[in-house]
Amino acid sequence: MASIAINILALFLVLVLPSYSSARPNVEKASHWISKLKSPDSVILKPNEIEALNSSILDDFDQMAVIDNMPTIMSGERLYGYLTRDRFPRPDEVRYNSLGEQISREFFDAVEDNMNLDGVMEENFLRPAVIVERTDVRAFPTEEPVLKSPGSLEFDTFQYSSLYPPEKVVLLHISRDGQWGFFQTGAVRGWIKIDKVAFTDDDTEKTGEFLVVTGSRIHVFSDKELKTPAAAIPMGAVIRLKESGQKKKGRAPWIVEFPWRSEEGKAVWIEAYIDKKADVNKGFLPYTKKNVIAQAFKMLGEEYGWGGRDGKRDCSIFIKDIFATMGITMPRNSSQQGYAGLIKAHAYEDDTRLELKRALGKATPGITILTLRGHVMLYIGTNKGKPYVIHQIFGYMDRGGMKVLNKAAVTSLELGKRSKTGALKNRIKSVTEIRIPKGLGDNVTGLSAGAQPRL
Repeated sequence: MASIAINILALFLVLVLPSYSSARPNVEKASHWISKLKSPDSVILKPNEIEALNSSILDDFDQMAVIDNMPTIMSGERLYGYLTRDRFPRPDEVRYNSLGEQISREFFDAVEDNMNLDGVMEENFLRPAVIVERTDVRAFPTEEPVLKSPGSLEFDTFQYSSLYPPEKVVLLHISRDGQWGFFQTGAVRGWIKIDKVAFTDDDTEKTGEFLVVTGSRIHVFSDKELKTPAAAIPMGAVIRLKESGQKKKGRAPWIVEFPWRSEEGKAVWIEAYIDKKADVNKGFLPYTKKNVIAQAFKMLGEEYGWGGRDGKRDCSIFIKDIFATMGITMPRNSSQQGYAGLIKAHAYEDDTRLELKRALGKATPGITILTLRGHVMLYIGTNKGKPYVIHQIFGYMDRGGMKVLNKAAVTSLELGKRSKTGALKNRIKSVTEIRIPKGLGDNVTGLSAGAQPRL
C-alpha cells in the first residue's frame, strides 16, 4: 500500500503541479500586469503637457530648480537661508557614528565651521558646473555617517541623494577647507565634493538629439572598442549625441559627448561611446502605462540604498528614475512626490481613511503612486482582488518585528497585516496620479511642443 501511495504522489507531482504552477499568474513579471491594463499604449500626457506638469512641480517645491534658468548672482540673505535651513540635531538629540559611538558636539561644531557661513557675501556669484563622476549629495560638508541609532548604517541622516555625469549643477558656495561646494541640483540643494564636478563657465543653450538611459544602468566607454568604461549611468539620465542623424541599426556604437575634468577643474567635452545594444532610447519614451510598468520591472530585485548610497536606489529615487525616462521631473523626497501631480486623496489634506480607500479602489495602474510616511510605491493593479505595488523597500513590520527585504520588490498591500502598525493599505497617506493637477489643464496649449532638455 505504501508503494502505491508513493506512486500516486509522484504522479500528482509530475502531472498536476506543473499545470497548477503554469496557471498561476507570475506577479513578478511586467507582462502579467501589462496584460491587465486597459489601453496600455495610450499616451497619458503629450510632450507639451509633460512640460506643464514639470512646471507645476517646480513651482511647488523650493528645493528644485531648472539649472539653465539659475541667476548669475544670489543675495547673501537668500544663500544664508539655504545654507542654514537644515539644522544640526538639537543639543538634546543624540546621534551616532559608523562605529556606534555617540557623536560629540565638537564634531558638529567643526562641520558647521567648515560651512564657512562668514564667507557668504552680500552678493554671491554662481558658477555652472557638470558632474563628472558619481557623487553623493550631503546635508553638510562631511562624508562621516550620522546615524539616529547605533548600527543603523543603512540610514545616514546626512545622505541626501546621489548624482551621475553628465548632470548639470550650479555652485552657490564653497566650504572653508575648499574641498566641498554647496550646489543647486535639479532636485535638491546640498554639499558635493568639488573634485566630482567640472566648471563649464558656459551658459549657452545646447540642443540637439539625445539618448535617454532606459535600462537600470548602462556603461559609457572612452574607446570605440567598448573596452574601457568611463562611467556607469542610471535610468533616466540624458546624454547628448555628438552628431545628429545617428541610427539605432548597425554595429557602430553611439557617439556621445561626455564631460571630463581638466587639471584646472574646467569641463572638457570628450567623445565617448555607448554600445548599440545598450538599453537606451533616442529621445524620451512616450508616457504610457505600459512604459512605466516596463521601466519599473527593469529594477526588480536590485538592492536598496538609502539616498542613493553606494550607487543604489531608495524608494523615491526608484520612482524618480522611472518617470525621468518619459521626461517627467519628479521631486527627490517621497512625501513631496505624493503632491506631484493630480492628488486623488491625501491624509494631510484632511481626506479621511474612507476617502483614501475609495481613491485606491479607483486608482489607475502604472500612473498612480501611493505614499506612506517616509515611503513611496508604484501601484500596478490587483491580483485576486488584492492591490499590488512595486517599490524599493528596505523592510516592513511583521509579527515578531522588522522583516528585511532590502530590494525592489512586488508586494501586496496586505504586507505587514500581522504587525501592530497594520497592513500597508491601511497606512496610505496619499493616492496621486502623475497627471497635470486640476486647474492647469486649460493652460497647456500655449506651451512649446515638448519636453526637450537643455543639454
